[in-house]
Amino acid sequence: MTPADHWARIWTVPEPRRFQSLWFGVGLVALIPGIGAAFLYLVPPNDDATAMTASFIPYGLPADLIAVIFLGVALVRARRRLAIAVLTLISALLLALQVSWIAPQFIPDPRPITSPAFTMISLNMKWGGADPVQLSSEAASADLVVLVEVTPQAFGSVRSELGGRFPYTVPSAITSGNQSMILSRYPLTNASPLRSTNQQWTASTTIPGIGRLNVIAAHPCNPQCGGQRWSSEHAALLQRAEQLDNAPEVIAGDFNAIDDHGPMRAMYAHGFVSATDITGAGWMPTFPADIRLVPPLIGIDHVLVNSRLTALSINTFRVSGTDHLGLIARLAGS
Repeated sequence: MTPADHWARIWTVPEPRRFQSLWFGVGLVALIPGIGAAFLYLVPPNDDATAMTASFIPYGLPADLIAVIFLGVALVRARRRLAIAVLTLISALLLALQVSWIAPQFIPDPRPITSPAFTMISLNMKWGGADPVQLSSEAASADLVVLVEVTPQAFGSVRSELGGRFPYTVPSAITSGNQSMILSRYPLTNASPLRSTNQQWTASTTIPGIGRLNVIAAHPCNPQCGGQRWSSEHAALLQRAEQLDNAPEVIAGDFNAIDDHGPMRAMYAHGFVSATDITGAGWMPTFPADIRLVPPLIGIDHVLVNSRLTALSINTFRVSGTDHLGLIARLAGS
């Protein structure tokens, strides 16, 4: 080898691509939560700690999108592409899965309408802190109201502000702690408590054009309660819902679970459907709603109906004093 050949070989070694490690590194980091979100969706957790993490399954979609973009750019720029190509393919498949899970929420699935519509609202009062005057304004055109985390003091304030339009309430009194509460323009019968960390209630009423309507004010414990109460109280809620499924039924409140959690998927497997899915209202996060500059991040408040009802619309509303957005839904017989 001549000296000229030696120097020629040195100068033909390719220089590193600028920022290649940045493109690859960001893509790889984004891929990790994407994989975690998919795993939690495919293997729904029952233990409390993992259930908290699973609340953020929908955020796997932006993570997968970032991974596809950054790993795709790294792949185009790479000289050795096999490993990066495999990672890019994995991120693309995860992104497709996330889209397939979320997209149906934005596609209406209308049902036949067989009765006049009625309106119901649902709100977590955050230990009775929600402003009853604002709540009364939001409920001015409603026929049913479901409230959770109602304290004894809040019970009196709610009855005072809303009693004119909603003369019927279940329970008839709250003397300690916090409970669910149902208010109605029409008589409430068959009131029954559903024992849980924060007591839930079920009742029946008669809606013009529909007849008997079974109502559940839902508020199973959240995963932070520990002791597997999250899963056990959800199981008890589903059991009660199944017992009342012999007539039009609506289940509303703070479920402390997103659509992707196992307990909600059990509800859907039985045949209950979210008003957001029927109307195509899309992803509707409701909590937390009291942090400045931070929008609600997770959708744990729901309005579910059985096959005898349909939903015409569902929207959120804001009341000061609580960390949840409320839901207002127009429902009808089906």
